[in-house]
Amino acid sequence: MAERTIRLNAVPSLRRRLLLRLLVPLFALFGISGVCAYWLAVHYSSSIYDHWLYDSVNSLALLVSPGPHGAQADLPVAVEKVFVWDETDPTLFNVTGAQSGVLVSNADLPPVPDDAERYVDGFFYDGVLADGERVRVAALPLSADRAGEPVWVKVAETGTERADLIEHIFLAVLVPQLLLITAAFFAVRRGVVDGLLPLRRLTRRLRAQGPQALQPLADAGVPEEVRPLTQALNGLLGRLNALFDTHRKFIADTAHQLRTPLTAIKLNIEEALAENDIERTHAHLLRLRASADRATRLTTQLLSLARAESGAGLPDRFQKIDLARLAHECGAAWVPRALAKQIELSLHRDDDPVWVRGDPLLLREAVDNLIDNAIQYHPGHGQIRLDVRATPEPRLSVEDDGPGIAPELRSVVFGRFQRGDQTGRGGTGLGLAIVSEIAATHRGRVWLEDTRSGRGIRAVLELPPPRDG
Repeated sequence: MAERTIRLNAVPSLRRRLLLRLLVPLFALFGISGVCAYWLAVHYSSSIYDHWLYDSVNSLALLVSPGPHGAQADLPVAVEKVFVWDETDPTLFNVTGAQSGVLVSNADLPPVPDDAERYVDGFFYDGVLADGERVRVAALPLSADRAGEPVWVKVAETGTERADLIEHIFLAVLVPQLLLITAAFFAVRRGVVDGLLPLRRLTRRLRAQGPQALQPLADAGVPEEVRPLTQALNGLLGRLNALFDTHRKFIADTAHQLRTPLTAIKLNIEEALAENDIERTHAHLLRLRASADRATRLTTQLLSLARAESGAGLPDRFQKIDLARLAHECGAAWVPRALAKQIELSLHRDDDPVWVRGDPLLLREAVDNLIDNAIQYHPGHGQIRLDVRATPEPRLSVEDDGPGIAPELRSVVFGRFQRGDQTGRGGTGLGLAIVSEIAATHRGRVWLEDTRSGRGIRAVLELPPPRDG
């Protein structure tokens, strides 16, 4: 029991599945959005500070001019203080001439590498200072015509302010998205719960149903997506109602049919007990045996009908059967009963097998009931003919030259406890009902028709051929 509980709990609920299907993509989009936000923060922060570095290196280059012995840089102390001032990330600079060497500098900046990034008239590259700190450098070359000699003007900064700006931009974008995702989570969760309310109402309505009266579910207020479910359930409830009505009628009819032989048995027992004459007692016992036989036959027929009904929907147990051989075996078993009434029982068939697919026990029951009906209602001194054919569909017919069945009763006799005999001869009224149920189980059909001679009746059982031919 514990293992079964674990398996049941392992199956996710519909609400959980919907939430996962909706929220997993939502959080995936949030992750993608976060990555995009970080990339944009890095991109715009780098663009802003690179542009500032380039403006700074151009401003510093304006202070370089040709001198008497090469290039010179006029950088007053006040201007230098303004140029390099910053609370968190002071500006580093370096101006170096090809012949004059360092003109002005507050740091030894790394040289321009061969793979430096070209930007307008200058270059950008990342480097490392002597103390190991990483810097971003903007370098601008000045020609000898402009500065008196080739000069490199460099301005650099560490990544402190860039990192701060990236963090601020990233948080400014991510925090609102996080709040929106949180709000969307609760909105989606609430929407899923509210969306499943019709199913909960439907469940409550179904739980309120009783087996005595299954009422159809109202479609009013049911969402369009749930309406096919309610329609299917209403169809199922209708079929169950019909089935329950049939079973109730069947039980009532069965009780009524069994009451007669059981009452006769009781009366004959009482009369036999009260009788002193041995011959009269013997007569009572004979009547008692006849009533017992009738009750036994009725019980057997009821069990056959129940077995036929339970076989519906179970084609997995069907097998390939030669209908001609089955008819021969069944017919042979009924020969003594037919001879007792001086009835000639014959079988007409082709030499080749007539294949069908079905349950051997049920098909044998159907053939036996057709032969039994033909013998029981036959007055004697006649013929019963079994005919098996493979075309146009596999079929077995049982034809007799007895009293027959009136045309207006032929569709009625396939119902339970219905008889087509007008002579008052006994019978349970279940034989043809059993055959009809077995035929339906095998997706076949059974019907009654006139014989060629016009006397008696022909019962035809038609079955579909096997799918493998």
